[in-house]
Amino acid sequence: MHCVDLEADRGLGAYWENKFCELAAGFHRYFTAHQLGRSSAACAGGPNGRYLLLPDITLWSSLGEHHEVKHKAPTRYGSFGLERYRFKALVQFAELTGQPVYYTIHDHSRAGGRDSTLNRLEDWVAAEVSVLKGQQEERPAPSWVNGQHRCVPVCYWRKELFTPLAEHFAASALFSENSTWSAL
Repeated sequence: MHCVDLEADRGLGAYWENKFCELAAGFHRYFTAHQLGRSSAACAGGPNGRYLLLPDITLWSSLGEHHEVKHKAPTRYGSFGLERYRFKALVQFAELTGQPVYYTIHDHSRAGGRDSTLNRLEDWVAAEVSVLKGQQEERPAPSWVNGQHRCVPVCYWRKELFTPLAEHFAASALFSENSTWSAL
């Protein structure tokens, strides 16, 4: 059950963000984990005092790649959810930067449950927010927002819209045996 203990939920989130970074490093990716060690959302400052919420993790490549990482299982209806305000921020970030942003999930129903620490690539799925945009259903659900337990609008997507992270990593390999990087 979520939304019971804020610190425990943050700790679990941080654990899985770290595990995602370990997987990314195993695929020769460099990363910045924006959210780790923070008690509030990571953001970039902008004009007129405005700010832009950042995705959890940036993988550095020529185009850039950003991931919002969650540890969850599909709902009983076979969907994954994310707070509407958070999804809108991810879409805004993708549109502003012109870079891909992914909603990336460690599906703990495949890994032995919410408390499992098993980190297998085959338990991870991802979907680009541009693919998810317009495909969501919305309904209210409990969540943590600014450290407060609240009922907020949540977007839900069919789990079939998500593809294995392994396919994504393989398709967008940054360094290969034939790259100029490996020759340096």
